[in-house]
Amino acid sequence: SITLADSGLDVTLVEKSESLGGNLRHVYFLAEGLNPQRLLRDLINRVRGHHRIQVITRGTVNKVSGSLGQFKSVIVQQSEFGELSNIDIEHGVVIIATGGVEGSTNQYLRSEDDRVITQLELEDWLIHDPEKIMRLNNLVMVQCVEAQEIGRFYCSRTCCTSTMKNAIRLKMMNPDCQVTVLYRDIITYGFREQYYTEARERGVVFVRYSEDNSPVVESLNGKLQVTIEDPSLSNRQYQLPADLLCLSMPIVPSEGTERIADLFGVPLSDEGFYLEADLKMRPMDFVNEGIFMCGMAHYPRFIEESIASAQAAAGRAITILSQQPMFVGGIIAEVDPDLCVGCLTCVRTCPFTIPKIKFDRAGVGELGGYAWIDPALCQGCGTCTGECPATAINLVNFTDEQMLGDPSWLGSWLPDSTSEIHQTSELADLTPEMSD
Repeated sequence: SITLADSGLDVTLVEKSESLGGNLRHVYFLAEGLNPQRLLRDLINRVRGHHRIQVITRGTVNKVSGSLGQFKSVIVQQSEFGELSNIDIEHGVVIIATGGVEGSTNQYLRSEDDRVITQLELEDWLIHDPEKIMRLNNLVMVQCVEAQEIGRFYCSRTCCTSTMKNAIRLKMMNPDCQVTVLYRDIITYGFREQYYTEARERGVVFVRYSEDNSPVVESLNGKLQVTIEDPSLSNRQYQLPADLLCLSMPIVPSEGTERIADLFGVPLSDEGFYLEADLKMRPMDFVNEGIFMCGMAHYPRFIEESIASAQAAAGRAITILSQQPMFVGGIIAEVDPDLCVGCLTCVRTCPFTIPKIKFDRAGVGELGGYAWIDPALCQGCGTCTGECPATAINLVNFTDEQMLGDPSWLGSWLPDSTSEIHQTSELADLTPEMSD
């Protein structure tokens, strides 16, 4: 929003919660030692104070229509007293930055014992409840915990680094506490490998477990006990006492991601995040023109990566908003309503879900409407053209007559045989070598 507004463009920022900030509100320190709360306060103050940014908190997008350059959205905003009001907005592009959240689980007694917490909760303890940290004698961390929201495993990229920074901070505050990290894989991306090395130097113990033999957590006589099989020791089984068990949960898409995807007609990946048009050529774009994504709405990212993707999405938006006027069209599909029977074949077969049915007039056979294709959205793939049983759809400049070689499409200006022969004889007199 700040990048767009500083470029002289008006921005409407819609926030679902009561305050801005997202996940950054729960991150108090980084592995590098920086304080992200200072960045958060600076960004919020700049957004709130910018005259080109309209902030709508407690707002949700309820309806979207239009296409590239001419979107129309209806925002439902809830007041402090629970009253709902609609705000109509006209805008040229859309940037989706719904983010991600820490997943939840019922594994490892998470829902049964208060001594089982997540990395975000441990970070909150390290900042706001240091006396709890000082009382710990044994802390066990479990990596690669599967979230119940997704039902499958994928690497969230930030989990291992978060574990390293919390373990290091805890050992700095309470050096006598035994910290044991149970992991399937340790991946501290890039130069963050140094924090894994530092954690080992401070006495943090790392024990690997296999996917088939996950740790078993029990509450025995009021104390937590973790049973683990170490594959590096011939699957020897042993027990670890734990005053506190900390789970590294994956990042999952925010609540409402599927609803936003349906609303804007954009795809989701297998993990539930938004899916880009092309990983290398259009990493911030959706297939639908004029809609972009950034941050952890795309996939789990570190803070600096989220900032870079946000600036990239703003840059892509500026390339469109800076055009005045904007022309659409090109090789697109057009429907002849006089031939369309409203059979919905194009609606079902279009890979981009572009064709819609209009009911302002009845199609051939009075079936209740005819197909219409938005020229600003059509990708010109020709799928609907080839599948239409009534041949009511043609690609511009690629009509059936042109493709089949029928000369009748040339119209009345085609010379008749007499004038053609006369013209040919004149050319032969002027250029006998060409006529030969």
